[in-house]
Amino acid sequence: MERFYLIFGAILGGLGAWLIMALISHRKKIRKGEITLSEIDEVSESSIKSESVLIKTTEDSSNALIMISKAYFIGISGFHSGNMKLLAAIEAEIEEFNQRAKRLKANTYMIIQQLQHDSIETGHYYVQIVDYLRELAHSIKYVVRPLKDHLMNNPKPFAEDQNDELTQFSTQVTDFLNFALHIIKESRFEQIESLIQKRQLVLDLMRDQEKRQIRRIKKKETNSRNSVLYFGIMSETKHLLLQTVNLLKATRDFVSYTKSGSNGN
Repeated sequence: MERFYLIFGAILGGLGAWLIMALISHRKKIRKGEITLSEIDEVSESSIKSESVLIKTTEDSSNALIMISKAYFIGISGFHSGNMKLLAAIEAEIEEFNQRAKRLKANTYMIIQQLQHDSIETGHYYVQIVDYLRELAHSIKYVVRPLKDHLMNNPKPFAEDQNDELTQFSTQVTDFLNFALHIIKESRFEQIESLIQKRQLVLDLMRDQEKRQIRRIKKKETNSRNSVLYFGIMSETKHLLLQTVNLLKATRDFVSYTKSGSNGN
């Protein structure tokens, strides 16, 4: 068993080093403008078409889901392995993402003003999408930050069964997020119902794991800080799953309305 943990630790250590390098590279690309939330506010035309906003907003949604899926996986695996550098690196990237999401929301008024006069519905869907992106940025921030703070301030780690549960849980969440990314990138919005079914499976697993944590509390196998963190992760994840589905539904409606409007013209 000791040998197993040594091997497992080495694997996680190697993964952590690779992910840190990937994060550094990713952040350099952000600074160069190669990978970023779209700067719709930089459009110079006095009146822009809804198709242009759709393309840029879809890119924003795709990049957001890539970011969140990666951050969720890194957050849980970094916490499991006790890798503070990894958690600090992904938290910095989340903060960059969060600030850009704030700017998108702050610039909503200007974008709506720039839209052509016949794009009232388009403006409505754009406002929804930006709101959901902002909510997603908030949720992933409050999944990862408490993990890092707990690791920094509380030397007592999670028990092995808790880490196993979080790892299993993280796998299902990232699978859900990657499926959502597939739907947006491929415009397969008819699969949203399948995504909702995946969400229910995650929620069912979450309910079972919350019950296990309650049993630990009853048996005094865990302390209050541990439980607050455990339930906090579950709560923010529920919100993240909900807002992901909402984002896809709003994007579906945006695409549908924009295409029907274009065909009508």
